[in-house]
Amino acid sequence: MNDTETTRLLDALRHSLDDVRLSTPVEEIVAEGHARKRRRRVMGVTAVALTAGLAVGASVLSRPSAAPPAVATSGADVHIHTVAYTVDTQKDGTIHATFDKQRYFTDHAGLEVALRKAGFPVLIKTGVFCKGPDDDGKLTPSGEGAGVDRVREGVREDDGRVTFIFRPEHMPPNTQLFIGYLDQAQLAAVHGNPGSVERLVPRNTKLTCDAVAPPEHVYR
Repeated sequence: MNDTETTRLLDALRHSLDDVRLSTPVEEIVAEGHARKRRRRVMGVTAVALTAGLAVGASVLSRPSAAPPAVATSGADVHIHTVAYTVDTQKDGTIHATFDKQRYFTDHAGLEVALRKAGFPVLIKTGVFCKGPDDDGKLTPSGEGAGVDRVREGVREDDGRVTFIFRPEHMPPNTQLFIGYLDQAQLAAVHGNPGSVERLVPRNTKLTCDAVAPPEHVYR
């Protein structure tokens, strides 16, 4: 096809559209095109954000929720006072905890959290007594296992309250103090003596636990 024939063909096509009219102004068509581009960009950004949010949510849900409370690093300044107990860190590195004789068994979970926050690793239960895999099970008449006297000292006050002095620096590595308080029935069976069992047990290791309270300790 030569140039003359090409020109004639283009003219014929152009004149064939003379009777065609747009019902919508060109400006509106252009504006709508721009709006659609903006909507596509917004939807893309939203999809990315939603995907990231789902990924974060899945990560959070996958974390274990039953982990024990974290133990604070040494030097933490903690002063927690409740009707059942007080927990205070001292300048010499010790932790002083005072228990009310009538209320000491009412908030063991709170006491455990308070001692851990103060920097002393402890596990507290009621009516259940645990020991580590290498523990021979021996207890003193007052319910203490080997080594407990190095990390905790108890002093009974005249008003019936007991003050315990905890020494975190004497705790062996990867070890925590287990405290198993006797429940009401167990306390009645032993006439309140002992009132608890204390052992040094390993951390992050499965413990052997039962509900067998120690025998009654009779003071002579």
